[in-house]
This record gives sequence, structure tokens and C-alpha cells, in this order.
Amino acid sequence: MRRPVRWRKPARIALALLLGVAVAATVRGTAGQAQPPLGLRISPARMGAPGRVEAELTITGLQPEPPPTIEWTITVGGQTIRRPPHPLIAPRIPASIDLPAGRVRVGGDVSVAEFTPVPPIDENLQIAVEVTARQGPAAATAKQIALVRLPTVIVPGYLNDLEGSADPAVISGLEQRGFSATGPAPDLFWFSYRSRALSLRTAAAALAAYVRDVVLRESYAARINIVAYSLGGLMARWNIAFESGWDHLVDRLILTGTPNEGSVTSYLYAWYPAATVARTPAARELLPTFPFWRPDDRTPWSVPPDGQNPTLAALNTHPLPEAIRVYALYGSRERTLSGIAGRLPHAVLSYGPGDGVVLQASALGLPVNGGAGVPGLAGHFVATIDLGPQRHLRLLGAAIPKIADLLLDRRTAHRSEPVEHAVAPVGRGAAPARATPGDRGTAGVRLRLP
Repeated sequence: MRRPVRWRKPARIALALLLGVAVAATVRGTAGQAQPPLGLRISPARMGAPGRVEAELTITGLQPEPPPTIEWTITVGGQTIRRPPHPLIAPRIPASIDLPAGRVRVGGDVSVAEFTPVPPIDENLQIAVEVTARQGPAAATAKQIALVRLPTVIVPGYLNDLEGSADPAVISGLEQRGFSATGPAPDLFWFSYRSRALSLRTAAAALAAYVRDVVLRESYAARINIVAYSLGGLMARWNIAFESGWDHLVDRLILTGTPNEGSVTSYLYAWYPAATVARTPAARELLPTFPFWRPDDRTPWSVPPDGQNPTLAALNTHPLPEAIRVYALYGSRERTLSGIAGRLPHAVLSYGPGDGVVLQASALGLPVNGGAGVPGLAGHFVATIDLGPQRHLRLLGAAIPKIADLLLDRRTAHRSEPVEHAVAPVGRGAAPARATPGDRGTAGVRLRLP
């Protein structure tokens, strides 16, 4: 049962008198001059601490007489708090809404209203504020909608540690849309990890520790969003499948260029002695789980003895929980490796649509070369979004506007296109063939944001 809103009488008379003097001084200083009309502005809301929303009211055009008043209404967490007209104590008023304490404060620490405390949020929280200032017959009203966002963790892909820091273009792109990676209560986090030293399992464990020790401690939230790129998507999926509590911790999972069924490129590059980065534990766990090799073009596709990937195969047996909203963003650039016929280095290579590294069928968990796909993934997407002819390394940056829409629940309708998966060899002069019916994908899913 909710507690009724309680008003606190001015307990600090000295502060009220001081601020009253400030009002008087302001209006006297402009006496005799042409006065602008009464105006009211609410500054953009900011997070002053986890769970504390701050803004500043500025009233302009005040006259010496009569005494001005102010009234306001705040809607937060399903509660509406109304303050009837009362004396305006200053032309500039810092104010805050303290969610865990259930208090509205002005002037830094003066509590003027109480409401039922809002627990750590499990969804983006919208706060509506409407303020009206009056002086005689003049009135000015300002409204603002503040959004307290769930924390979003960006999990980059393989070789992210070569950069040594967050991608400034990705961070800047989200900050321009209202997210904050700095300050006393950030809602945007970048997880860096040693991709060349860690396996999928150990990298996922490091991600879980980072969320527990950093993200949740710096946020006032019970759930998080994850924007995962490439290998980062497998790490997030691993924790959802195997890490206690993650099946309820994640609200939105945005997979961008994630090789959910692996990538043939990982197998091909590992063959070359100079490509040491293709033979690390994590790179090994990017090998395809779909059939991708055959001795000649007359033999069915299979998985070669040196191309087994039991880790990813085990992950793909775990369907994603219904409580998690999952989105897949992928590239549709041609000539993405889908199969190898013969022995390297004299093999015939097959290609399909993708981003040059990850087949779009792998990103969507759909059948490739007669494989089974990932049924627990393919049928779970809220939306699948084709980013067009984007290369793998540029995929995350290109996706930021759409990712911001998904994180902010904007109802932009993205429609997926039908996907074809199986392709016959086109490398080394071979002619392409049509996809077989058993390897053809289903029509895409329309965006349906709950």
C-alpha cells in the first residue's frame, strides 16, 4: 500500500528569508526599466547520484509586486505529487527527486515533499514535471520529461584490447542521444577485456564480475541492457545461459554482427602460420557449428575433424529466456565465407551474404549448408535489422542510431528482409547456384517493442 504524499512545512526559516531577500534584490535592481514578460525554464535533467534526478528552475521577468507564487506537479513511478501555489523564494531554484529516499528537495537539501520510495528500476523510468509561476495576472508554465535509463553495457568483440580503450565514435554517438558515460551516475559502460588471452567462458566470467562490481554499484537499477558486438554477443549469451541470475538481469540484448553459429573465417585464418590471433582460445571458439567443409563439390557439407567447436555447440543448446528482449543487427555485404571445398590452400571457397566475416544466417541463428541453425535463438528476436552493405569492423558504429532507438523504446518500425543461406561455390571460377529450399530462411520479423 502506497504512503500518501506528505508536505513538509518550511523548516528552515532562515533559508526562506535569505532567498526572499534575493528575490527582492533581483526585482528592485531592474525597477524603472522595461520588464520582459514572466518566463520559466527547467534545465535539462541530469543524474546527480545513483537514483537522484536534478534540474534547475529559472524564473525571469519578475516585478517588485505582487509577491510571486509557484506550483508544480511531478509524476514518478506511478505516483503524482502536486504542490499547490506557495510563495516563490528565489528566481533560481535547484531541485532534485531522490528515488530511493522518496523525497523532493529544493535548495540543495530542503525536503518539500515525500512519496513512496521507488526501488531500483527494472525498466527505463519516465518522470514528468510541470511547473507554473504566477505574479498577479501573469503566468508562465514549463514542462519537461526526464528519462532515467537502465544502464547499458557495451561488450565489444575480438581484438578489442588492441585499441586499449572505448571506441570514441560509439560512445559519442550514444552520448549525443542522451546517454552518459561519465559523471556521478553514468548509464553507459564499455567493457574492455583481454580477448587474446581469455576463452569464451573466462571472458564471460570477467564480464559478469564487471557488471556486479562496477555497473550495478554505480547505477540505481535492478536490470541492465547489453549492446554486444561480434564475440561480445556470445559472452553475453553465455552468462544468460550459465551465470546465476542473468536470465532475469538482462532486459534488452542487442546482438550486432554476432557469429551465433561461428564464422568460417576463423577456421581459414587459423590455417596460416602468421595468423597467430586466429589460434587463441577465443578465436578457436568462433569456429562454425554449421557444416562448412567437404572434400569436393559433389559431397554433402560436414564439419572437419579439426573444426569442432564443442563450446559454442553447447551454448547453442540453451534457448534464450522469454523475459529478455533480443534484437539482431547484421550486415548484408556479399562474399562472406560460408564453406570450404577441398584442402587448403587449394580449396574452392563458397560465399554468402553477410558482413565479410559473419554470415547473416549465423547472426540470425538460421540454417547454413543444411545445418540445424539455433532454434532457441532464431525464434526469439523482437526484431532483426539489416544494416546493409556494412563491413564487420564498421558494423557497430553504423548501428548506433538504431541501437539508440531500441534502448529508448522509440517505435521506429524496422522490417527484416528474407534471408537466403546456402550458396554453391563461386570462388575460383565456380558458378553460383540457388539456395535449396531446406536452406532458405523465413521472412523477417517486424519490430514489436512491448
